[in-house]
Amino acid sequence: MARSFSPATLVVLPRMTAVSTARLMAELLEAAAREKKLPASLAADRNDLTAAHEILQIELGRRTAGEGDAAPGVRSADRVEDNAFGALSDWLLSFKRLPPERHPEVADAELVYEALFRQGLGFLTLRAADEWQEAEIRMRLIEEKALGPVIEKLGGKPFLDELVLAHEAYGEALGITKAKPAAEPPVVGKAQSAALDALRSYVLRVAAYVRESEPATAELAERLLAPLTQWKERPRKRAAAASESAPVSGSNG
Repeated sequence: MARSFSPATLVVLPRMTAVSTARLMAELLEAAAREKKLPASLAADRNDLTAAHEILQIELGRRTAGEGDAAPGVRSADRVEDNAFGALSDWLLSFKRLPPERHPEVADAELVYEALFRQGLGFLTLRAADEWQEAEIRMRLIEEKALGPVIEKLGGKPFLDELVLAHEAYGEALGITKAKPAAEPPVVGKAQSAALDALRSYVLRVAAYVRESEPATAELAERLLAPLTQWKERPRKRAAAASESAPVSGSNG
């Protein structure tokens, strides 16, 4: 099998979150900006690094503001809960088409509808966490006002069962009712992946710029990559400090 030589295989970066990736990129770009003139052979990769950093910063800002796309699992659970609430609402509304004088159950259906959907289904268009909270209020109303038995008496047990399952799954997908491992949203993850690619290419380009016969090139590379080399050394420095502060075996002091 042929070996693959690419920035991804040649440059090993420390494990980083999207935020720490952005911070390292910012430090590298700051180091490059301190140089009076960057060699033309490095400028293009520096520009790519700048562009990737800006995109990552934008997506991180959107994540902080609660914008951007929800995770696929959340979107799927959201659609299921939207459908469950919509189905229950439509079913309750269908009772209004029956003559109340011949069907006393119409009054019960109206009671449930008014308790849950007096303001319509607009809450289903809110941001995921806000929508779940509004849905949770309605689920609690079903329990507190004993609406479940009324719905079942009207023949709506399948609608209620589906709603309970959908709401539980939605809460789990959001990590509200059940803790889930933290994961970067897909848009942020994609931006970080592109940023890491640009970062590897930049590091490789700077390293390749070094000429043994020209010490100045090595000095430039050392300055440009200092944030990365120091980043890697941070854990070792802490370990070294700890070992230096520990008593030396066999010491008389």
